Amino acid sequence: MNKLTLALMLLAITNFLGCNHGEQTPAVASAPARMDGVPRAEMRMAGAADAMTTNPAQVQYLAERQFWVIELPEGRIESRWQAHLDLCRAGCEVLQAAIAKSTQAPVSANLQLRVARAAASALLKAMSGPEVKERRIEREDKTLQVVDVEARLKNLGELRDRLRKLLESRPGTLKDVLETERELARVQGELDAMAAQRKALANETEKILLNLNYRPEPSITRTGALQPLADVFGNAGRALSESLAEALMFVIRVLPWLFIVLPTVWGGWKLVKHLFEWRLGSGKA
Repeated sequence: MNKLTLALMLLAITNFLGCNHGEQTPAVASAPARMDGVPRAEMRMAGAADAMTTNPAQVQYLAERQFWVIELPEGRIESRWQAHLDLCRAGCEVLQAAIAKSTQAPVSANLQLRVARAAASALLKAMSGPEVKERRIEREDKTLQVVDVEARLKNLGELRDRLRKLLESRPGTLKDVLETERELARVQGELDAMAAQRKALANETEKILLNLNYRPEPSITRTGALQPLADVFGNAGRALSESLAEALMFVIRVLPWLFIVLPTVWGGWKLVKHLFEWRLGSGKA
């Protein structure tokens, strides 16, 4: 065995020992379950809280919308709709409330509420019941929009403060003062627009949008094989009323012509009869 082969063997053994040592090091470092009397689980929770505080982008802002379908006997829809409307008090905002009653269609109603998350649990529990037949929840992540708006608010606020200090500490010429004031007004306008946008995002992320749709319970006359017959009987009165209305309208349209046509026909008949009698009298003479 020459010197070159011996050197290569020593180099390979050294690399092998170094790799094994590197692989064992993380395992030894992660072995203790406690450090200075603090459990590892608590250390991880504290680390996550610190990271969330230092990086606001990790806080998640979700816009939540819920859609409920409530089926009730037709006679109870209005009372239940009013009861749910009365439940919306503190921490709740009524965006839309409508009820439709017609002789041609069953009663229906809808309600749209915006509920603060702190009051949402109690309100949703009070509104729940066996009559809630469908419930759909939609969530949308608004984190990027919120972080972007907050960053722009911060930058615009700092720029506004610098412009105010510049306007107070630097008299300058009248032209410079006017330009600084115009820029300050522009920045303040953008700042107000961003503040309004942030408020709208807060309404979406800090509150739950609840849509309630009330409809009558399905029956054999509204669904199934008897539906065509139910439609016929339900529309019979309307069809009869429409026919009577058309007949009455025809009479109203024809009536003025009767006062013109009947006297003309009667006068013509009398004239023809008179001429006929005159000719008969002339022939006898």
